[in-house]
Amino acid sequence: MHERENEGTPGDCGRRSRVFAADGGQMSALCLLDLTAAFHIADHELLLHRLERQFGLRGIMLVWFRSYLSSRSFHVVFCICTSSIIYIICCIPQGSVLGPLLFITYTAELEAVAERHGVFLDVFADDTQIYLHCHQVDTASAAAQLECCIIDVGH
Repeated sequence: MHERENEGTPGDCGRRSRVFAADGGQMSALCLLDLTAAFHIADHELLLHRLERQFGLRGIMLVWFRSYLSSRSFHVVFCICTSSIIYIICCIPQGSVLGPLLFITYTAELEAVAERHGVFLDVFADDTQIYLHCHQVDTASAAAQLECCIIDVGH
């Protein structure tokens, strides 16, 4: 085996895990989550709560993040026409170094949800997979387990 064959890209661990499960006679149930919308629907209060409770931000740092997320607006200018001002009440601002960090913070709960349901989680940027392995006779219960996890992710 060449040394490079041991290297991989993010997500390869899950792929290898599924291959090894198949080699062992197991099946894999996989759900691909599209979290791109999470950038656009992220609740600022929930994000600030997570920054405080899960990551320990307090005082001036939390005030700074609140300021960064609040009072944002945009409008569109095309030729000589200008749209009304739209005030942004949710979303993660994109185009800055904080965008990916805030996205990770916002979705940090996914790992705990996956663990609670006994499923595996692979995350790379906004590409997220939840999956588990089972024997053919356990397919129905595995699908139900995965479905319960997906429902929890949605809440």
